[in-house]
Amino acid sequence: MRVVTTRVSDEFFRNLKEIEQDEHAERAEVVRRLLADAIKRWKLKRSLRMLREHRITLRKAAVIADIPYVEMFDRASEAGIDIGYSLSDLEKDVK
Repeated sequence: MRVVTTRVSDEFFRNLKEIEQDEHAERAEVVRRLLADAIKRWKLKRSLRMLREHRITLRKAAVIADIPYVEMFDRASEAGIDIGYSLSDLEKDVK
């Protein structure tokens, strides 16, 4: 495990303290959870952008976002990305 040090605004610090108290967790654990969540959202956003730009396949987007293929299919659909294959097509293929 690596150590990361950063400066944050007073507002971020107050929010961090509030989360610590609310979740009854140590600061380091709260920061790890928040960072993990932010990285997961960033990976999904990046993979959807690359998919929209036709730079990667749906399967590769799922790998980048670290989510199952079917979930990536759903997320792409929610984002209005036309991948040339509809949810009803997938349901038919699964049956």
